[in-house]
Amino acid sequence: MNRRPWIAGLLLSAGFLLGLAGCSGKTKTEGGSSVKNGEAGPVELKIGANLELSGKVAGWGEDSKKGMQLAVDELNADPKSGVKLSILFEDNASDAAKSKDAVKKLILQDNVNVVVGAVASNDTMAAMEVARDEHIPMVTHASTNVTITQKGGKCIFRICFHDDFQGQVMAKFAKDELKAQSAVLVVAKGNAYSEGLVKSFKEAFTAGGGKVLSEEAYQEGDTDFQTLVTKIKSADPDVVWVPGYYNEVPLIIKQARAIGFQKPFLGGDGWDDPKLYDLGGADIKDNYFCNHFSPSSTNPMVQTFVKNYGAKYNAKPGAMAALGYDAIYCIADAARRAGSSDPEKLRDAIQTLKDVKTLCGDVTMGEDREVIKPAMILKTGEKEHVFHMNFK
Repeated sequence: MNRRPWIAGLLLSAGFLLGLAGCSGKTKTEGGSSVKNGEAGPVELKIGANLELSGKVAGWGEDSKKGMQLAVDELNADPKSGVKLSILFEDNASDAAKSKDAVKKLILQDNVNVVVGAVASNDTMAAMEVARDEHIPMVTHASTNVTITQKGGKCIFRICFHDDFQGQVMAKFAKDELKAQSAVLVVAKGNAYSEGLVKSFKEAFTAGGGKVLSEEAYQEGDTDFQTLVTKIKSADPDVVWVPGYYNEVPLIIKQARAIGFQKPFLGGDGWDDPKLYDLGGADIKDNYFCNHFSPSSTNPMVQTFVKNYGAKYNAKPGAMAALGYDAIYCIADAARRAGSSDPEKLRDAIQTLKDVKTLCGDVTMGEDREVIKPAMILKTGEKEHVFHMNFK
């Protein structure tokens, strides 16, 4: 992961200076518990989950919820876990304003000790100022826009890799593995996730000698992409970088294939949903995207998770389920080491996560509240994606 020297510039921003207060000073400790050295008994912890349980990316929110609930159930059933967890789920309806309201409710009414979520970067960015101002630690398991930890203050953490890393990985993959010399970039306008990934891919691809032939755009919710795909075909790039969500991406690919454009499309973790195949059909085959997790991994920890998830939900888990599961285990590790559910102590313990074994790679938290983790490249098949290679 690229560690950029952004500190000096951000120190000039009033938002960042406010964020430096972080979880220090005033803290909410209602309902908190602690375990003194030598005492038996678990730390009781109330977790608030801010998720997209309805709206345009409800599939990701539901998968996250399932992964989180499975982790909570496992930890509560384990007498050696050192924690007793309760989790409250709030639906932000895939809407930034409602995401902010959801976190307000979780913190001010439900008195949670820590917040996890959201999935979409726009939703996390809208909500994180509430957690910052109320001095409650917040862990996003899936939002990848690079500015989240930079602007959120000392209470805001991320356990997934961010867009700069993801864009760099896919640019390098395009150059080194696909031998691509040219690309067309396609962005979802107004979507912080997509805009960040287009920027990072472009920087890495051109730095490696690649040529960007054109940059195109669409609006979330669009279904007719004829003008867009005609421009792509006319440019005739070696690859097309489309870091959007699973709602529109398959329609873009399908309509491009229908007019005869056969070069590979590349994307980010926003592709990871079965609806990619429901909407795109056979045209989705033989494209590539960057992701956090593959259920086909031979890692015994992953296979146990896949088995338990399938037994509980009769489904195969995707990356959002795995990341939600990992987030709960990271929070539990912090609570156990802190010996307390006090938000300030939890914040300090999350900041010092070290070598926590998770489904998506070992988690060690950096001073910038980011983790360093490998990425994997998945290839789209006829009905589901398959592991292609690990890539750093």
